[in-house]
Amino acid sequence: MSGTVAARITVERVGGRVRMTDLVGGTYLRAQPLGVRGGAARVALLGTYALLLAGDDLRMEVSVGPGVWLELVEPSGMVAYDARGGSASWRADLRVADGGCLVWRSAPFVVTSGADITRNMNVHLSGSGRALVHETLVMGRSYESSGGPLRSLTRADVDGRPLLVEDLDLRDPVLAGAPGVMGGNRVMTSTFLLGARPERSVGVQETLLHGPGALSRAVAGQAHEAEAAVADSWGRWRSGFADPVGYEEENEDEAA
Repeated sequence: MSGTVAARITVERVGGRVRMTDLVGGTYLRAQPLGVRGGAARVALLGTYALLLAGDDLRMEVSVGPGVWLELVEPSGMVAYDARGGSASWRADLRVADGGCLVWRSAPFVVTSGADITRNMNVHLSGSGRALVHETLVMGRSYESSGGPLRSLTRADVDGRPLLVEDLDLRDPVLAGAPGVMGGNRVMTSTFLLGARPERSVGVQETLLHGPGALSRAVAGQAHEAEAAVADSWGRWRSGFADPVGYEEENEDEAA
């Protein structure tokens, strides 16, 4: 795993205009600009080849500057293949500055039987920075009864203060299948709203965090069922807390 290059994406204001000042393709991912409109930018994440295989160490670093809205787009999902006794890792470090906003509706992450994968997602917010992140973990392909082992760690902080710390350990199939974890289901879909807090939770799938944030989560036998269960949360939170309209409508003299 040594020698891995992280994909880097930095979007910030330069002379009042929004610029993608750092777009570096990594060993496993490359960033494709999709355009800038006002204070809003969109970037696609594209795999460079089949992922993830034994020994792969995918890393990405994303930085959103003050007053910038950035959306990450994934055209296709990711598959962690049978590691055949090896292991692989996936890590995303996301930073959002004061007044910035990151939106990432990631494609399904499929963990096949025999894959040994560790996922780390770290979100660092400053001031009024916000992030809306959606993920779907699928344990096994359609013809497999299960997948993994998988350990998924998610951490978020605001100005250095912990907001969310979660260690989802699905390496033991007995514990993974327990009620309150996967409960015999193959798919877990989660939407994380970080840096903003709704007035109330709506439905059993939503949980308000102690600080400025909320989590919507569902487990199901199929991906489309889990996705449907949290679709309302995603829609409300995106329009209420992560809408690009205010950024896009900036005067062209101020941003491009």
